[in-house]
Amino acid sequence: MTNARQLASVSLIAIAVALDAMSLPAFADAPLSGAITAASGERMGGVTVSAKAEGSTVTISVYTDQSGNYHFPPLPEGNYRVWAQAVQFETARSNVTVGQSRQQNFVLKPITDREAWIRQLPGDEFLAALPGDTPEDFRMKTQVRKNCTGCHSASYVLQHRFDEDGWFKIMDLMKQVNVNGTYPRPDKRMTPNIDFHQRELAAYLARARGPEESSMRFDLQPRPSGEAARIVVKEYDFPTEDNHVQTNDGSDWMLGTPSESGHMAGVHDAAADLDGNIWIVYSRPSHVTSYARIDAKTGSVKHFTMPDRRSIVAGSHGIVRDENGLLWFNIRSHVQRGHGGLAKLDPKTEQLKVYYPPQPMSGTAGTIDADMKGNIWVTTPDGALHFNIAEEKFTEFKSVTYKNKHGTATVYGLAADSAGNGWWLLMSQDLVNYSDITTGRSHEFKMPPEQAVVENLTPEQAKMYETFVAPDFNAPFAWAQGSRRMGADKNGNTVWIGNSFGGNLGRVDINTKQVTLMPLPNPEAHQPYQVSVDRNHNVWTNLWSTDKVAKFNPTTSQWTLFDLPNRGTEARHISLLEREGQPMQVIVPYYRTRKVAVITPRSEAELEALRSQASRP
Repeated sequence: MTNARQLASVSLIAIAVALDAMSLPAFADAPLSGAITAASGERMGGVTVSAKAEGSTVTISVYTDQSGNYHFPPLPEGNYRVWAQAVQFETARSNVTVGQSRQQNFVLKPITDREAWIRQLPGDEFLAALPGDTPEDFRMKTQVRKNCTGCHSASYVLQHRFDEDGWFKIMDLMKQVNVNGTYPRPDKRMTPNIDFHQRELAAYLARARGPEESSMRFDLQPRPSGEAARIVVKEYDFPTEDNHVQTNDGSDWMLGTPSESGHMAGVHDAAADLDGNIWIVYSRPSHVTSYARIDAKTGSVKHFTMPDRRSIVAGSHGIVRDENGLLWFNIRSHVQRGHGGLAKLDPKTEQLKVYYPPQPMSGTAGTIDADMKGNIWVTTPDGALHFNIAEEKFTEFKSVTYKNKHGTATVYGLAADSAGNGWWLLMSQDLVNYSDITTGRSHEFKMPPEQAVVENLTPEQAKMYETFVAPDFNAPFAWAQGSRRMGADKNGNTVWIGNSFGGNLGRVDINTKQVTLMPLPNPEAHQPYQVSVDRNHNVWTNLWSTDKVAKFNPTTSQWTLFDLPNRGTEARHISLLEREGQPMQVIVPYYRTRKVAVITPRSEAELEALRSQASRP
């Protein structure tokens, strides 16, 4: 009898424990899924669904599948703001307690006001819609996409409407602003393209985005599907130094592309360490941030400072992770920019060491790469530097062209190829330079021009370009490819060039130097910037004047476009984190809206497992 009573007592305790466990979550993270339906009743694929926990600086976004269903990865329990959005529909919002609720459905209402949904559009939709069928319109569309998107997304300016006089005054301002945002230019020079075409451009833009009926014709691209709809995008906020609250951070498309005001811009390049934490280089003058780290798990930010002058700290630009997991970036004074240094950072110990090129070598200038052979390559104003890590020794390579009758051939993008040579781009003149490490010499070739533009020049334009002098690299020739930044296939014989004004990737054989241009799906609207190549030879690039990332498979010549869940991202950089046994991650900093996105692809099998989990009671 005693044993029976003891057994009954134990059984009651076990049942009580089991019942209590049922009232608690089985795991620290919980699923969240749902369906998106249009007001007309149809299920909507490719809709962006975002969730942000109360008090958090991290936003997670997913996309609905072809059946209109979405599935977040398991989320930490808590109270969330959840919203769903698609172009031409109002943003739908809800508050969800993850852990208690497992499902949140939305019904999206269509927007009837044309200007309201136009404001939602990313930059490529604006550029694609500009008229360009006649020779005259084609010339003006070329000027818009090559001169009005040099420093900001097309969506920022074209979301507004002005009459001809208004557009003329805007260009009167812009032709006097340099690439650093200084107004007027210290040298008082005008941007020749805008100055020469100002009246014609004002009339063209007034027809496209003026008070009267628009000449723009929007043919909206389909929402994401297939591989592009399976990704998870985790966006980390990078708070302002003065805790300024931005009324529009790009997360609600109905507000349009945000302004840079409020100290928002500045997150220029970013890379992850081998633990997944994100390191940011900061290009704007600051009182506290030379560079920073975002904790990948919590989103918390740690600032690091290097003293400069005038109560500001030194700035940084360009960042790369070497084969040993160390991070390298350019460090420079905001006051005395002439002789930048090369910084080495151990992300585990946070120890930093800066190497300065000995005089009379040029100082570092900004973009950087590791050749995976124990060397770092970094640009200078007039070439590139090769740094032997073991010997702590710099070797200088000068550009073949530095200055000529068209001005200074400004160096920007750089990559180190699989053979250990460095490649660097002179964007203002579409020149490509490369090293020969066996002889210590530099060589150069020119990118082919955009031939359709050359053939459409008027005699007056052609004469103007004979004496054209670019005041900076964002004032290109009309036919320029705009070879901006680049990346190398570390396991192949190719370097890839992001031709941001030509709308293509330049594929260069490092042995033969043969160049093949690979057009993006819409070359007039898709503008690549930085390039990164994964271990499977796929080429990744951020389309910086719109809110997309592109992947190119060179084996199949297929493009995949991935939507970003933010408006006005203006990404200047893209990098990859590939670790054995873990999914690849794509890191994209948002320059205008002060965030960093981490994109993680998901397989169909992973999504099927989440669907099965969601269907269980």
